[in-house]
Amino acid sequence: MPKLLFVCHANIARSAAAEVLAQSQLGDASAWTVESAGVRALVGEDIDEVIAGALRERGLVPQPHEAQQVTNSMLDSADLVLAFESAHRMWMLRESPKSVRKTFTVRGAAAILDGIPRRAAPLAYLSNVKTSGKDEDFADPYGRGPDVARQAIQEIDLLLSRILPGIDALPRVARSSPQAIRD
Repeated sequence: MPKLLFVCHANIARSAAAEVLAQSQLGDASAWTVESAGVRALVGEDIDEVIAGALRERGLVPQPHEAQQVTNSMLDSADLVLAFESAHRMWMLRESPKSVRKTFTVRGAAAILDGIPRRAAPLAYLSNVKTSGKDEDFADPYGRGPDVARQAIQEIDLLLSRILPGIDALPRVARSSPQAIRD
């Protein structure tokens, strides 16, 4: 099964919300498993209640969540790793340099996939494109109130709607095939 890993700072707001939103968008029929973690996780903590409230307002029911620290084995087993800040991405790449071709910021991956050639395989395409690194950070909504939480949930949902449809259509593919990225 292909695996998608979301990573933020504490794993109680952005990445936890993205996990819920991605599972909802992908649906039960998807082959993808979705997980989240933090680079400085508040291990064992549940999703922030304000973030959970914003998800509930969208009709989603967050399952019990336990924040977890991202590990090398998580990074190694993931097919796609999406971070919420460039600093998170850089931290993971220092920990697991071999993850470079599958680790992106959420905004960076969405921007790359917006320009994907029509017949390209999204995972292969992502693995062969360099990120710009500019303006890819996603501000942490934690502790900033319900309006900011709602806005963050809406933006994460929109970004995922640009990323997930393409990757969900594919089984696990070799990411280095030049044939896969030709139009």
